[in-house]
Amino acid sequence: MPMNGRKFTGSRQCFSVALCWVIPGFLACAGELARRIEHDPTHQTITIADDARALVLRLRYDGRCLVDQVIVGGRSVVVTNTGVCSALKVGGQWFTTRQGISTPRVFTASNTVTIADIACGGGSGVRFKETWQFTAQADRIRWHIEREYLAGGTVEDTYFPGWDFADMSTWTGALLGQGGVAWCKLFDKPNATYGVHTDEVTFWNRTERTCLRISPSDASGRHFAVRFSRQPNNVFAFAQGVTEERLEPKHALRRFLRDRQDIWAPWKVRPGVLAVELTLQALDYELAFGRGRFPHFNGASIREILHTIARIGAIDDDVMGSNGYYSGYAVLHEPWIAQLGLAIDDPAYFGAYARTLAFQRDHAIGPDGRVKSRWSYDAGDAMPGTYDRQGFYECQWGWLMDSQPSYVINVAEEFDFTGDVGWLRRHKSACEQALEFLLRRDSDGDGLVEMMTDSHAAAKGSDWIDIVWAAHENAFVNAQLYQALRLWADVEELLGDDLRAGDYRRRAAKLKARFNAPTEGGGLWNADRQWYVHWRDKDGSVHGDNLVVPVNFMAIAYGLCEPPARARAILDQIEARMRQEGLFFWPLCFDSYKPGEAAAWQLPFPVYENGDIFLAWGETGTRAYANHNPAIAVKYIKNVLDQYERDGLACQRYLRRTQRGEGTDILANNCSPVVGLYRNLYGIQPKWNRLFLDPHLTPELNGTQVKYGLRGQSYVIDLSLSDYRVAVEGFVLRGRGPFAVKGGQARADYFYGASPTPSLTIARQGIAPVEVSVEAWSSEPKAVRRWTVTCARPGSTVEQTVSALAPDTLYQLHHNDVEAATLPSDSQGRLVVHQRFATAQPQRFELEPKN
Repeated sequence: MPMNGRKFTGSRQCFSVALCWVIPGFLACAGELARRIEHDPTHQTITIADDARALVLRLRYDGRCLVDQVIVGGRSVVVTNTGVCSALKVGGQWFTTRQGISTPRVFTASNTVTIADIACGGGSGVRFKETWQFTAQADRIRWHIEREYLAGGTVEDTYFPGWDFADMSTWTGALLGQGGVAWCKLFDKPNATYGVHTDEVTFWNRTERTCLRISPSDASGRHFAVRFSRQPNNVFAFAQGVTEERLEPKHALRRFLRDRQDIWAPWKVRPGVLAVELTLQALDYELAFGRGRFPHFNGASIREILHTIARIGAIDDDVMGSNGYYSGYAVLHEPWIAQLGLAIDDPAYFGAYARTLAFQRDHAIGPDGRVKSRWSYDAGDAMPGTYDRQGFYECQWGWLMDSQPSYVINVAEEFDFTGDVGWLRRHKSACEQALEFLLRRDSDGDGLVEMMTDSHAAAKGSDWIDIVWAAHENAFVNAQLYQALRLWADVEELLGDDLRAGDYRRRAAKLKARFNAPTEGGGLWNADRQWYVHWRDKDGSVHGDNLVVPVNFMAIAYGLCEPPARARAILDQIEARMRQEGLFFWPLCFDSYKPGEAAAWQLPFPVYENGDIFLAWGETGTRAYANHNPAIAVKYIKNVLDQYERDGLACQRYLRRTQRGEGTDILANNCSPVVGLYRNLYGIQPKWNRLFLDPHLTPELNGTQVKYGLRGQSYVIDLSLSDYRVAVEGFVLRGRGPFAVKGGQARADYFYGASPTPSLTIARQGIAPVEVSVEAWSSEPKAVRRWTVTCARPGSTVEQTVSALAPDTLYQLHHNDVEAATLPSDSQGRLVVHQRFATAQPQRFELEPKN
């Protein structure tokens, strides 16, 4: 009997505990079994449960070895006759432990059951023998599977193990360990199958409040892959695989097949042992995934959008975009892929996207800095000759130049979420190359970079609106370049390259000046119509003069639009048109492109990119409206949440005429309005060394509470008009304006406004709860600062470090309105206040320069 060193040390250990040893025709028992393990030798079943019986498994070993019952939160979830088993597919035939095997040997103890000699395989083909061990714990069950291949050969599929869930309604979907989702709604035909390289999987049911988390681990460093399939009888099958080599897709690069299950190419196995340990856990969905309290909005819809449509762009562990696995595209010319994670709020998403950006750096960027604009399962959308074996290519519609700034923006924003300076440094050269490729295309030196085509007559696209023939000086691409230059200048400064930082800021300023010049002066601002045009041909002619929404939203949202009166004019026009048409969300443009400016089938207006509604620009739109009139942003976000309850946002776009969903290229970026809610209304903006908060609330959002995780810290954010409260690790910080927080067990940092360095640091003894309320602060070194500190544990000492003061200056400290001390700041503009809290009453502090 093979035993794994982590679990078994030989038969002596097995006999050192109270056990039952079962072989056909013989039963020997010793000791009493605890309720976690219930053995019925007569019927050859074993029931395994956690303490609360939130998770209950029933195992059958009568000529088979099968978990035929899985009860999660009181609900049976698997098919009884096929349940959970091990299996191999060899030579087109399945060999499983569901039937027709020799009865295995069983050992039970108070909280452990071991099933040995589970033999399976066929004839001279691949055969295996397994040992299963279940360990019941207080709130989970551990299942260790040791598989010994007795003969090698080619395998076509595997259950290691495989689960047959009752039907497609058993679960809403499964959250994946690479930040993605297997959303049951998308398995819309028999045999529809999705395969992905991932480890942890959490199934959930929205209406039943139940979850089943399956977390595999393997100390030997093997590869994990899973397959989800809708069986012809409507069973929802989940197959886990553990292999020595990474599995590869069988059909081109496809991870999703609509009508067949052979997602993985066959692979070789050799005689030897593979092992995996699964941690199984039943969770209460509301407790495990509650996101807070959302006045005025349907909080359940917010969560479900972020668990479903938002995650389908995570195709695999190094392929992510916002089109998704259903259609099989990952578009590199989109600046919001990292940003989607802001609202998804899952470390797994950021981990996978970090790998994706590294994969793109290594395979999608040419020696000249050109970033290929797309990835796909196959070459169907490719410009001839550009599709490579990694799946990257140039789009058939033209050289889409927004892939250059999008890559840089995504790297910069991914860093804000992870804070991984080493990872960022490894992308420095690639991002510089991507920027320089575009900056070199300012041939006339006016600050605006130029596209690959000089005229719309070339009938080639150059940006995300790919079948509109934007050429030469394209406002869409230049607006994104401006944002990329600003973000990357800050990165260069952080990495110590002040020379490049200064150069990028100068280039951004020059671009901004020309962008805002009137069209008759070579710029992009139409002073008569009070909006920005889409592009200028090389001959000076102006095109896309039809209130193109992304162009104008980006100009405002990225801080490119000046003076401020222009932003008001644009946004007021857009809202007036929205009211006039009664649209539930913003279209790509309000009026028609002219004949010749877009693909011919884009006329008559409105159709597709010439006037339909795409939700992808929801975050940019809410950012544009946040300072101008946040109530407008609130209205359209609520409309999208209502729409989710009708159709799951499972479409590409919404038709302008009917506002009905259309298109099977289902876009993950349909969640963008919810990202805007988090970023621009609730003001949650993670930075690489802090959590920045800059809300723009309306009265109906008072009382909002958001539970938010960032880099291993759990923050609770309470929001009302002009009163923001953040709790983390027993610290509470409050303020009335924008501020940032960084929490830890021993200290918390308060950052005034957008400052990247701490303004006030609170260090405590032990874990005494401490609350700090900032009443008055300033970026001016000699301004008055007022704050209140409450320590819930009398007798504790709190150390307060005030920073960003005038260096080597005397300051007067007032404590509870009484002069307490004169303190000098050091050469770095810092001083320290030690205060012992005799009571739990709030203590008031005021600091100002002496005299």
